[in-house]
Amino acid sequence: MTEHTHSHDCCNGIDRRRFLQGCGAVFALAAATTATAAEDNPQPGDLDTLLCGLPTNWGRWGESDELGALNFLGSRESFDGMKAAMKGGSKQIERFTLQLSVTGSADTDPLFVGRFPARKDNTLDARFDGMDGSPIPLPGGLKYADDTFVTRFFLQGTTHVDALGHAWYGKHLYNGYHQSTTATATSYPEAVTGLRDSNGDGDLEATPIDMTYGLGAADITAAAGAGIAGRGVLLDVGRHIGDDDNRLPTDYGISLEDLLSTAEKQETDLRKRDIILIRTGSVERARDPTASYDPLDEPGLVFSEELVQWFHEMETPVIGADNVAIERASQMIDGSVYFAPLHGALLRNLGISLLEILDLQSLSEACATDGIYDFLFTTAPLNVPGGTGAPANPVVLKATRTDENDDER
Repeated sequence: MTEHTHSHDCCNGIDRRRFLQGCGAVFALAAATTATAAEDNPQPGDLDTLLCGLPTNWGRWGESDELGALNFLGSRESFDGMKAAMKGGSKQIERFTLQLSVTGSADTDPLFVGRFPARKDNTLDARFDGMDGSPIPLPGGLKYADDTFVTRFFLQGTTHVDALGHAWYGKHLYNGYHQSTTATATSYPEAVTGLRDSNGDGDLEATPIDMTYGLGAADITAAAGAGIAGRGVLLDVGRHIGDDDNRLPTDYGISLEDLLSTAEKQETDLRKRDIILIRTGSVERARDPTASYDPLDEPGLVFSEELVQWFHEMETPVIGADNVAIERASQMIDGSVYFAPLHGALLRNLGISLLEILDLQSLSEACATDGIYDFLFTTAPLNVPGGTGAPANPVVLKATRTDENDDER
């Protein structure tokens, strides 16, 4: 039976080597940033102490809830998103997708340390046509190509939604599920050959896979099953207070004041239950061969009690950004160093879904051109049972402003 509690507890030590070798690249970054910060002798902070007394949504939707703040998205919120998309008329709607490619260069894509874009290859194509051993053509002459991934496919290696059980502190995940549920075993009657680090030395070898481990609670399937749809709002902080390329400086910490001043500058009305997208310019910097890029130095949100309270009061269901962690990777708070404290406050405590590594360039340019920063936002992560997160390809439908609005409905 799953252990479940609403108490907060203290952190246990983490084996740095195991995280660096595994797929938990968030924690690889934690180890890296903590090691770097240790050179200047700040002490690691304690999230349980830092976040004590701040709001949580544990139990708000019942003891067994695994959907979190996505419970805020109902019919009314979907309708508000559709109204935003349609306010220019039937001929004034643009469509944007926000996903980066799941394949690409491990050297240039904006990814976490330890995660790399997958590589796929064809298993069948025109090269096999007429060759010995090729499949027999289908009746009628139809031919087809087929393919498969030929490397590890990191579920959080590109644009993705974090599962609520992805990150935690102490011994409990969102809504009080015990950390032991993150290592829930699944057995399969037939083995399939896969790659696994069997010796714990980082070397992968082909081996029969008949058992896997995953999240037994608060995994990505809740978000995948519900889907995400509502009124989205882009806060283009990079354009508002960034450089000539509309990018925030590296290491810049985005405050609540920055978010509110950006909305004011854009003349954007922020409402309860909005899906908040934050543009920093990080994806553009990562793609720029002349720019210096390091995921450890990306700009992002920084912790404050006021920021956490604001997201709670606004009943924010989803926060997305064009960086790897939504927030600054390493943060100094009251003289102590923390890695991703907002993952603890927002994901673990409030159950807010985090959508990372968005491609916001085209959307932001369109918003800046016509001054319309709200839209219908829709997405759903891949349905991966036990997944700590999963790729998603968000679709935005945005009204445009022209000299003559189309009133046809």
